[in-house]
Amino acid sequence: MKKVIIYILAMLILVPIQGKGLQLFGGKNTSDKNESKDRQEEPVVDKSSTRITSRKNIESVIPVKRIPDGWVFRDELLAPWESNLPAVLSIIPDTTVEVIYHDDNRTTKEGFILPIKRSSVEFQYTSRLTHEQIRLEFVNVDFIYSTTNNNDSHFILEGITKKVKLKDTGFPQLTSGDIIKHKVLMEYGTPREFDGVWHIYQDNKSTYKVRELDERNIKVEIMSLKVNDKLEKAIDDTYSKQGIEYKKRLMVQGIDI
Repeated sequence: MKKVIIYILAMLILVPIQGKGLQLFGGKNTSDKNESKDRQEEPVVDKSSTRITSRKNIESVIPVKRIPDGWVFRDELLAPWESNLPAVLSIIPDTTVEVIYHDDNRTTKEGFILPIKRSSVEFQYTSRLTHEQIRLEFVNVDFIYSTTNNNDSHFILEGITKKVKLKDTGFPQLTSGDIIKHKVLMEYGTPREFDGVWHIYQDNKSTYKVRELDERNIKVEIMSLKVNDKLEKAIDDTYSKQGIEYKKRLMVQGIDI
């Protein structure tokens, strides 16, 4: 009988305690195993991958500079398109400029030879790196409607031509290609058209054209689309068949029969 009791006591000591209590010799309970299994089954999220996806969703567009809509000097708009000649003359730094007037004859579709009244002023500006020759161009649209509209206030700004000569900068020497690359393309972006000579940009107000003349000289031409539209409309209003008939009706109103 004593041997049986001793055998039972020995078995109780060697067999681990069952239930939710701790097991002998550091054994783990069932709930701990389940929790460990759940943690292993959780999906691993790659945070770096999430950041990359977020960046892809962001539109990466390099902001480009707006095409000048008038005479811009050192990023300041001095004279917008359609500014009249006396107003522009008052802000030109060179007070000795001379206004040049000339006619630009055009033949309309109906065969009429039409004189377009134009004028221009030219002056120079020298900076630390460049020598600029600037020409501001004006057109008289009102003259097409009536020949009495022929004073300076009727001439409005329609275009700008600039010739930029690079000075000797020593080392490194700036070239025209550097200006096209680092100034024009970097600021205005990809041109709308490149015809092999001119880099051409356009928006709803202006056209902007740049070309290399040689290694040290660049030419820039800027034109107002709105002024050109006004000019074409004036020609059509006055010299088209419909425009001529309309003008005749206005003229006969003053005749009493």
